Amino acid sequence: MKLKVLLFAYGHTGKHALESLSEKFDIIGIITPKDSGELHRANKESEVEKIAKEKNIEIFRESKISEIEKIIDDNEPDIVVISSFNKIIPERILKKSKFINVHHGDLPRYRGRANFNWAIINDRKEIGLTIHEAVANLDAGKIYAQYKIEINDLDNISTVYSKANKIIRDDLSQIVEKVSQGFQGKVQEGEATYCCTRLPEDGIINWKKNSKDIYNLIRGLTRPYDGAYTFYKNKKMIIWEAELVPDPLTYEGRVPGRIIKTSEDYVDVLTGDSYLRIKKIEYDGMIKKPKEIIKSVKDTLGISEEEIARVLRELEKSK
Repeated sequence: MKLKVLLFAYGHTGKHALESLSEKFDIIGIITPKDSGELHRANKESEVEKIAKEKNIEIFRESKISEIEKIIDDNEPDIVVISSFNKIIPERILKKSKFINVHHGDLPRYRGRANFNWAIINDRKEIGLTIHEAVANLDAGKIYAQYKIEINDLDNISTVYSKANKIIRDDLSQIVEKVSQGFQGKVQEGEATYCCTRLPEDGIINWKKNSKDIYNLIRGLTRPYDGAYTFYKNKKMIIWEAELVPDPLTYEGRVPGRIIKTSEDYVDVLTGDSYLRIKKIEYDGMIKKPKEIIKSVKDTLGISEEEIARVLRELEKSK
């Protein structure tokens, strides 16, 4: 008889976890969060929900811990797999079954959230993917399997997820089967480090930073996320694609954010140490080549100190 598995599935890995697990186990349902302004959902129906429907797997759209506990009590799964979820599962529920978590980080480093994004933003050359025991102490359980994912300078958040999803698709069911047969894993060793939640507003670009830091922010937040952004003529502009400029000219006089070159396919923007080549933007809700919007080397991206002072003066007058 196949083991009964319940899957918590949300985000960019759930689909691949379900595809892997459904080959070996009886998937009795997936739990995915309800729609909420706090959630990042590109579509009302996620990819994992589409696959669950195709396979006639029950879908529980639920975020309340009390309701999740009832689902587990009613279905009595042999194993529960968490492939991303928006809530921390309390200890009383974790004791009801064997819980296994798919974590985006090289535990004990990079506990917490948004770890792939942070790895790119922090200019890491690799990041871990860890399958581990879910325990009450967040991301602290025994490790069942751990993988290294290389991050090169051309990778972005989408390509890093693709690398992780291939591992999940190929290996997750085998690891879960191994655990079901008594494999205990190994205790985490080393210093634990943490990553905090990222919010869309955290993606604002500070043009005074160096080119590599800004480039990392852009590629760490590109689709399927909300994007790194700046302002142009006091309207939000999302930067979807950029690249570092090889052998850039040296500017001894610089205004970070100032346009220094416009071309058919890109514009060059001064940063704190060099300049960055911007290749794809979104402005007024439309995807554009930068040259379609930015016309002059007199233009500057970002909010100027003069503009901030003007807004503060108007606020002061309105009191």
